[in-house]
Amino acid sequence: MEQPPSDDGSQSYTIVADMNEHGGMTVVDAATNSTYQLVEYDDENLRRELASRDVGDSVTLQLDRAGVRANVWRASRVEPVVLAA
Repeated sequence: MEQPPSDDGSQSYTIVADMNEHGGMTVVDAATNSTYQLVEYDDENLRRELASRDVGDSVTLQLDRAGVRANVWRASRVEPVVLAA
């Protein structure tokens, strides 16, 4: 059973299945061993970036439920934090 992703927006996931022809891909949270099926993306640029990644690559994303289906998620890009000098 998957656990809800972290609320802090800084979660790292490992790609375990390449993006398929329908735009879905699978990532896992190594800390909890939870698997997430990504089916929606914040924008086309993020979708293309993730499609270009290989199985085993780590990505930092924010995940939100995509509708009411069981284990489907929308991926958003996590912007880097810029510290003031």
